[in-house]
Amino acid sequence: MKIQTPQRLWAGALVLTLVPALGACSVTEWTLPGGSADQLAFDRQECRSMAHKETERILRRQPLPQPESGPLIGSEYDAAMARYDMTRQSDRIFARCMEDRGYRRTSRPLFD
Repeated sequence: MKIQTPQRLWAGALVLTLVPALGACSVTEWTLPGGSADQLAFDRQECRSMAHKETERILRRQPLPQPESGPLIGSEYDAAMARYDMTRQSDRIFARCMEDRGYRRTSRPLFD
């Protein structure tokens, strides 16, 4: 009988959770009435750059926790969650920038 390690159990649980969720995924698109594809590309790049700079500024003030060496699953989890939170914050900054420029968020199914 093969014994499952905690990492393998977590990986299995993650797969079982994520696979069904993918069916409900959608892609966010940005629309600007009267806007061109070139304008969208420019604004998207400007907002992504601004969000990245703002996130870097936040990280300089409050660095992400680093997992300690060894099999400390909790500290690795904390570090991963902190990275996830920073990514979400960057996405919110990006979305706010696009909305401030007059864009509206729309979505379409990821898998047609």
